[in-house]
Amino acid sequence: MGIMNRTSSLERIHSTSEDEGGCSLDTLGGLVRVDRTDEALTPYGGLAAWSAFVGRMGTFERLAERCPVERTSPNAAPVREVLHSFAVTALIEGRRFRHVGWVQDDPGVAAVLGLARVRGEDALPRLVQGLSAAEARTWLGTVETDLYRALPERFIGDWDSTVNTRYGQQEGAEVGYNPFKRGRPSHHPPICVAAGTRLCLHMRWRPGKAVSATGWLEAMEQLWQRAEIRSRLWLNRGDVGFGQEAICAWHEVEGPARPKYLFKLRLTRNVRRAIAKIPPEAWRGSRTLGTEQVAEMSLQLEGWSRARRVMIARTLKPVNLGPQEEFWATPADEASAYVTNLKAEEASAEQVVLLQRKRGDAENVFDEIKNQWGFRGFCSRRGVVTEVAARLVWLTYILWTLFVRLMGLEPDQHTEAVRSRRQFLVLAAQMSWSGRQRRWKLAVTTKWWRELRGCYQRLCQWLKVTAPQLEKQRQFLRLLAFETPVDPGEWFGQTVLCPSG
Repeated sequence: MGIMNRTSSLERIHSTSEDEGGCSLDTLGGLVRVDRTDEALTPYGGLAAWSAFVGRMGTFERLAERCPVERTSPNAAPVREVLHSFAVTALIEGRRFRHVGWVQDDPGVAAVLGLARVRGEDALPRLVQGLSAAEARTWLGTVETDLYRALPERFIGDWDSTVNTRYGQQEGAEVGYNPFKRGRPSHHPPICVAAGTRLCLHMRWRPGKAVSATGWLEAMEQLWQRAEIRSRLWLNRGDVGFGQEAICAWHEVEGPARPKYLFKLRLTRNVRRAIAKIPPEAWRGSRTLGTEQVAEMSLQLEGWSRARRVMIARTLKPVNLGPQEEFWATPADEASAYVTNLKAEEASAEQVVLLQRKRGDAENVFDEIKNQWGFRGFCSRRGVVTEVAARLVWLTYILWTLFVRLMGLEPDQHTEAVRSRRQFLVLAAQMSWSGRQRRWKLAVTTKWWRELRGCYQRLCQWLKVTAPQLEKQRQFLRLLAFETPVDPGEWFGQTVLCPSG
């Protein structure tokens, strides 16, 4: 019976001369007519707002103007189109150069981004393969100053490194510490993130055998040359790999004030011996099992040029006796040590410990950029191609972070890409022309359109007040990076329409 019904349904598929190319389908929901259309349709309707935002920011246009590659062939792809094509590939969650094919046949994407066409998978590798690593870093570093204007007036720099495992023959990939794939070559880039903003300040590209602190002095010196960094960075914070003599000494140089530092120390033999010598009365807090005690001391380890302020935090744990001891095997206590040049009047021992633990938010940045963006992908045998792709992914991530904050749906917290893409990017849309006016129709529910319309009105207001060369743009970008919400009516000095109308 099932086969007979299916055959009957197939007989109703027909094509006639007057409607050639179409067909009617007897679906579960009834008879459906299927035809083709010349209308420009796209699943990425949110690109209209994105295009307006990045167009006003002008980041990719400035990069194109400053590109050190001279393109003499009349058939060479414009640098601007190459950059926008790669950025939109990263934006739609692409992880390989060939993933640009997802949008190459989408006429709406090219039209709304102002491209003659979306460039292919070999466009970016061909553009940068002749550059040296130093030339590529200098070129991409030209836009960092513009993004520094989005930072708060006072911020903390969180330093950390991550391992990007590589397969095959990758230039610059070497075997080193790799907790995920032991023995596999990798890259090991350190990154500085402005705490509480999810904005990346700086990234260094290193082989996998490098340790956390390798190249930190060079990276910090490069950052410190920027006036925006010197006036706003007040504390550098990092994990155990950064608590070394050279890094601490850089912060302690006499002369113009440098940022403070706060790093976690490895529990080496000498550190453990120092902890064991702390007298019982020096520990703050009662000796209650399961609670934490804090102590402070001045410590000069072997290789250090001076004694430094060190905080110890320990959690008291019970010692299991009897059969359970073999099952749980819990130690009597566990401890962690931190070194800082913050003075006692600037932060107590308890405040220092709490301040260091807030550094954990930087791990969320790595989790998002590696699992929700293509930071681990876009590999090439040429090391400069892989590095440029990784830096452009970071740049696209930063711009998208600012864009989502500007839309203002949840301005008091960061919205990760796995959610914000569904809110502001993946929106079915139809593009049509009426005279010289281009219309972009979004296929969304009425309820969501009310929310979305309020976000678009906020974007339109920002576009009005951020004409090129206006200082107000810099101020507003700084507001976007704050953790506290900004009242758009208060900022623009006029009434802003609510999503409900």
